[in-house]
Amino acid sequence: MLNISTLNTVGDGELREYLLRCPSTLVYSEPRFIKLVSDHLGACCYWLVARRGDVITGLMPFLVKDGPLGPAFNSLGYYGSNGGVIQVENDIASKAALVDCFYDTAADAKAVSATIITNPLANDSDFYNSNVRHDFRDERIGQVTHLPIHPEELLTIFDAPRPRNIRRALKEGITVERGGRERLDFLYRTHLDNMKAIGGIPKASDFFKAIPLSMKKDDWAVFTALHNGKPIASLLVFYFNRTVEYFTPVVIESCRNMQALTLVIYEAMQDAIRNGFTNWNWGGTWINQRGVYDFKKRWGTSEYRYFYYTRVSNSDLMDHDATFFLKNYPGFFIIPFNALKKQT
Repeated sequence: MLNISTLNTVGDGELREYLLRCPSTLVYSEPRFIKLVSDHLGACCYWLVARRGDVITGLMPFLVKDGPLGPAFNSLGYYGSNGGVIQVENDIASKAALVDCFYDTAADAKAVSATIITNPLANDSDFYNSNVRHDFRDERIGQVTHLPIHPEELLTIFDAPRPRNIRRALKEGITVERGGRERLDFLYRTHLDNMKAIGGIPKASDFFKAIPLSMKKDDWAVFTALHNGKPIASLLVFYFNRTVEYFTPVVIESCRNMQALTLVIYEAMQDAIRNGFTNWNWGGTWINQRGVYDFKKRWGTSEYRYFYYTRVSNSDLMDHDATFFLKNYPGFFIIPFNALKKQT
């Protein structure tokens, strides 16, 4: 008999052991990362657990953030985090029950909306398209580099001009170091400058400061390019199970043509191979972000589509603009902004 329980926990112990048995799990479902994000957003974390007897047949983590229009439910929240049902063995009945329970729980809580963001590596969009009643569906392109077994094979899977870019950086005398806490300040300051330059929304400094407090040393790293002993580019990555998450890349604008960030990525990939990782996840790309898509594609990526399935419980949300949601529900996906009546 199928039973579903709701746990108000970050998900350590038995749940984490189950996660590690599923090859497609990403850092977004890592319990320590969930704690990092939930603490940062002032949100509550929960897990839906499906069992047949004593055997877990599926998990679904989600976050809840209170706000003026009611709580928002996301599986999962914060900068495109992937969520959805996690299963070691495919069990459609358990999967459907977990999805129904998620949306029913949100409706009972009078949520403003509830969104499931699927995992591109799970390749289960057909299930969600057939089984999820949604008011809105948003699409993203996931790009993943499947890493070779040996570091020396890495260069052969890249498209031009990546090998040439890497040689250019080496010719410039750039070196790359793997570090951690001591490089976070440079990473954040440069991230802030980069986001301002393109009119993007930067991650808050508190998030970066909390990483060494919430995550273990082996969960993350900052790779930094040095030129004449000074940092000019960095990349924050997270590690979980079989996958490396490309999370925050930065480069000093005046040094961009030196291809320092390209070398940083290459060295971080080689390090990942040496440590037994098989996937490099570039994260999601909007359908209309052709330049971003092409940049990632040249790193030997495979393409996986994934989707945001949103069910709206409070129709009053349509009367607000994007600024309202960015202010009151930071880090949460509420509704595709182009569906709102008011456009910022």
